[in-house]
Amino acid sequence: MKTRTLFLIFSLFACSAIGQNDSISADTIRHGHKNVVKFLPVNLFFNSASFEYERKISPKNSLILGVGIPMPKAFADKYNLGSPENRITDDSFGTMAIRLAYRHYSGHSKQPSGFYISPYLKYQSFDATATNHKTSNSGGSQYVENYDLKGNTMSLGFQMGWQFLIAKTVSIDFYFLGIEAGLANVDATVKSPDANMIDEIYTNVSQNIGDLPAFLSNKITVTKTGSNQVDIVGSSMPYPWLRSGISIGIAF
Repeated sequence: MKTRTLFLIFSLFACSAIGQNDSISADTIRHGHKNVVKFLPVNLFFNSASFEYERKISPKNSLILGVGIPMPKAFADKYNLGSPENRITDDSFGTMAIRLAYRHYSGHSKQPSGFYISPYLKYQSFDATATNHKTSNSGGSQYVENYDLKGNTMSLGFQMGWQFLIAKTVSIDFYFLGIEAGLANVDATVKSPDANMIDEIYTNVSQNIGDLPAFLSNKITVTKTGSNQVDIVGSSMPYPWLRSGISIGIAF
């Protein structure tokens, strides 16, 4: 169902861009750029190669399609997740994103430049795996936890920013004060080859979930499955997010 919804959104986006092409003035066609392709280096921190395509539909308005391509890489050292009690190995994390935005520029520039405001819709998914070599709470014995986590988010946001052109074709886009809110879904498993440790794993996971704010912990369930697995399922968890950064692109 989510895939069909995204395809429908893409279709509407494309039809809108094509149908409104006639609204661009002849002067804009002669002297202004209508397209910008951009790269967002900030998202490399989240193991995603992100690109945007901006299409002007009038001298002051444009539509944007953004795509984040997952680049699964190790994350424990990057996010400083190790500790004396936890040694994480074989870790991998990547994110995929699709963002649709409308942008309105201030001023009267024929170029895709100037201060702007931009509401948007974003879908994101993430996938992570890791092996945790953990010290037991009692006795100091060592055991292994194998994590497998998948999740997705759907959010609405509002962005402000300023884009300008260098040498008429190189775009620099500073986007700031981006505020978004949405719902997240998470499905994770923790397995251990040592069935004797499953009760401790279940207790630790339950305590960590219980330490979260109630509006999150109430949306998460933790259950034991079989003799060596703990399942964590979170549904429709509300979350806020801030978005800011810079993109570099080519206008044509």
